[in-house]
Amino acid sequence: MIDRINELQGASQYFVDPSTISSMTREWRLLKREIDALFAVDACSAWELAGMWFALAGDRDGMERAFSKSLALGVSVSNHLNLMVNRLNLGMFSAAQEVYREVGAPEAGVFTTMVQDGITAGAIFTVARFAERAQEMGIEWNDGDWGSELTKAAAVLRKSGISEEQIARHLDIAGDVLIRHGVRPRVVPAITSAPGFFEGVTYLLTVPVTPNEAFDMNIELAMAEDAAGIAKDVAFDVVFEAAEA
Repeated sequence: MIDRINELQGASQYFVDPSTISSMTREWRLLKREIDALFAVDACSAWELAGMWFALAGDRDGMERAFSKSLALGVSVSNHLNLMVNRLNLGMFSAAQEVYREVGAPEAGVFTTMVQDGITAGAIFTVARFAERAQEMGIEWNDGDWGSELTKAAAVLRKSGISEEQIARHLDIAGDVLIRHGVRPRVVPAITSAPGFFEGVTYLLTVPVTPNEAFDMNIELAMAEDAAGIAKDVAFDVVFEAAEA
């Protein structure tokens, strides 16, 4: 069922809208019936799947309740990893960082599985620290397109006094904007620089909208940041970018 949930998630960047009738909502409802049947056999796994099911519809409270019940019945690599992934899917970056700090260390045995999620959550310093330990332990990992920039990003942010908590708070505001628009985050971290002027880290959140709509979302984000008392800093920024060609 996890594969089917992942397929449904990958079919669209938008959350499932239960008020509509489509192939996506039909599959979503079918999954719910199958998850309900699983409770009689394996309640821990059923609650984990229920959390993923709620996340498909953008339901933060339902997702958190379900994963809390799964974890209460037994902590596993699966339900901890999927809790983090679904918090990220719902734009809950601070909460995702909490999970990463608990289970992302190389000693926990899932470092390579969770490192990209740690970067996505904005846990730059923690990922860099874990990566150093992994190297000392002889653990090999595929750092992807952005992993080689990890040390540089950590240095830029540290020099500017930007903390992981500040990064997550900034990302959380963007996550709230995305939830209002019914969109799941797609995060592309990047080093931005103008030689002799500044260096910074930008988290691009690609959204399936027109450039004009992305501009409006950035205005909405700026207003929300201002209301939350978040000061702009060239060392770290979050920007919505239209995914449409």
